[in-house]
Amino acid sequence: MPSYSMTALVAVFLVGLVLGGVGVTFVTPTETASSPTSSIAAATGCLVDGETAPSSWAVRMPAGEQTSFAFNRTFTHDTPSVRIDGDVEMVADGEYVYHLTTSPDEDSEKTPSEDCTPRTTMDAVVTIPSDYETFTVTFDGEAMVTIENDGSGPLFRSLEG
Repeated sequence: MPSYSMTALVAVFLVGLVLGGVGVTFVTPTETASSPTSSIAAATGCLVDGETAPSSWAVRMPAGEQTSFAFNRTFTHDTPSVRIDGDVEMVADGEYVYHLTTSPDEDSEKTPSEDCTPRTTMDAVVTIPSDYETFTVTFDGEAMVTIENDGSGPLFRSLEG
């Protein structure tokens, strides 16, 4: 394994830092995205001993003219893998609903073992204007939580138990 001097390592680090900063300057958009916006990430595995599902929580994070909501749900299902889709819509003035729907992932080649109960954990983030009246999350048609705009700051809410 080659040996490098501390000066060389620091120089490489600083050059990388400068080039990275320049890259971010040219890649970062000059205008922010208009809300509402949403994003979902999910991972599937097996339910482990002592783990409970379903479990869910929601967080409100106000920031100026926009408020972001993070939503987490861990749930079990019969199929080896599921597809999760999300759509946020304004159903009336100031009333936003984030619809999450699941369906079997027919393209998945996963085959769990006999002792595996498939479990998916998903995280979603939604950003809406801060002048909202209500924000509701539905999961497969069931209303999970409705958060009213009471003008207060951050909020964490566990949805089970």
